[in-house]
Amino acid sequence: MNLLFYSAIGRQGKTTHAIGYAQYKGTKLYTNDVQNATKELYGDMFKKGDFVEIGVGEEIAIDDDDSITFDFGGYIDSRLVDVISYVDACVVPISYQSKSEYIPAVRTINALAEHNKNIVILINNTATKLIPEVKEALEETFPDYPIFVVNSSRYISRLANYQKTLFDLLDAGDGLEKHRIKETLIPQIKAFYDHLDNIL
Repeated sequence: MNLLFYSAIGRQGKTTHAIGYAQYKGTKLYTNDVQNATKELYGDMFKKGDFVEIGVGEEIAIDDDDSITFDFGGYIDSRLVDVISYVDACVVPISYQSKSEYIPAVRTINALAEHNKNIVILINNTATKLIPEVKEALEETFPDYPIFVVNSSRYISRLANYQKTLFDLLDAGDGLEKHRIKETLIPQIKAFYDHLDNIL
């Protein structure tokens, strides 16, 4: 299983959810996000050789025997087109506040669809009151693509701070913290992951 988490603009939840899924499935992680301390923040979460940085202009070597989660952003160049065409599905996260996030997300989805029609949309890190608005707009624009929601939560940001996924926090937590994670976030994440697991 090979997945691409892609966003043309930053701060959309791409890396957080790519890392979380890669840890959940035990896949390798390939990232071209070399300017934002991704390796420093998350590299130690992976076994040696399972966290691969792709520098500017560097060729992407893929072993077909590997399961890979790609964490890619920025301009869609020929290397990225190869990845888009190769993966089983593309995940487009959107952290919605205004049209400044919505319009790039729509353009991103349309650009990816030129090379891979298997697209999954993930609304995340979005104020609860705005979720119906953006979900309805996305459903109207992309009726054929599944849309998932993961609520905004301080627990998700702990991936960077403590190198712990939601499932790690659930195992380690107790009392109210464990209840909040179990009752709200885990069902959303599980629905999203289960869909990805059933793509093939």
